[in-house]
Amino acid sequence: MKNPFLRGRLNARFVLMMISAKGGVGKSTVTVNLAAALKARGLKVGIFDADLHGPNIPALLGVRQKRDLTASRNPEAMMPIAARPDALDMRPMKPFERYGIGLMSLGLLVGETQTINPQPDTIGAIITSLLARVDWDADVLLIDMPPGTGEPLNALLGAGLVDAALLIAVRERLAHLDNGRLVSLLRTRSVPVLGVVENMTHIVCPHCGEPVELYPAPVEGESGYDGAAVLASLPFHPHLIRQIQGGPPLPLSDIESPTRDLLLTLADTIQARIAALNESNAGDAAQNGAAVDDDCIDCP
Repeated sequence: MKNPFLRGRLNARFVLMMISAKGGVGKSTVTVNLAAALKARGLKVGIFDADLHGPNIPALLGVRQKRDLTASRNPEAMMPIAARPDALDMRPMKPFERYGIGLMSLGLLVGETQTINPQPDTIGAIITSLLARVDWDADVLLIDMPPGTGEPLNALLGAGLVDAALLIAVRERLAHLDNGRLVSLLRTRSVPVLGVVENMTHIVCPHCGEPVELYPAPVEGESGYDGAAVLASLPFHPHLIRQIQGGPPLPLSDIESPTRDLLLTLADTIQARIAALNESNAGDAAQNGAAVDDDCIDCP
């Protein structure tokens, strides 16, 4: 159930959760490049890094926090709430901006060598509080989630801060099984799944240009993701791997490649699905009797 107050604080027109049941599928890399592709299509885009134990989005955008942050009363503190006594202050905090993309991550609040190790039952509260504090201004806000179904997933779903999810996967059989369960879970929590992005499906031979599959193609007619549609199949591309070494993400670069075209096409598909979902939600609201009165004197 969506919480209008908490959802309204985000100042983002659409909040899309980037999620996977398994780690190591390149989810953060896809998140950064999808954000760049949406930016290239003229949208205001933000990325919120919800992975508390491995906040890698800043590094993928070439941002490093070299200085260790410590609390005045406890120099050994490793938590951003302890390192920054004002971290629970809910006054708006501007996101960091890189390549025109808004960014917030716990990786910006602690040094890159510091460990973040809170009590497990506090992870959801930490992530949700930080997300709500940021003064976003985005048409689409991407939330890069840690793998699996633990926190902060339950906290974000419980707070109603997410409009839809996009699944990032590889074609490995066990990943299919686990991701199918994740799609089923999201549906039971009434979170629409826009579709699936299959990552690292193949490499392109530098000599002949032919694709070389890294995982077996799915059997025709087999539903590997509990019926969720595959929106794109992205190759293992050298530029995506070297991105951490500097330079803009592929969609914002001047590099011409089929992979760049795939990412831009994916951005177009995501925009179309978001528009269709918003239209469906507006229709449901109208059918349930919700209406906007432009002459209401009590409305802001």
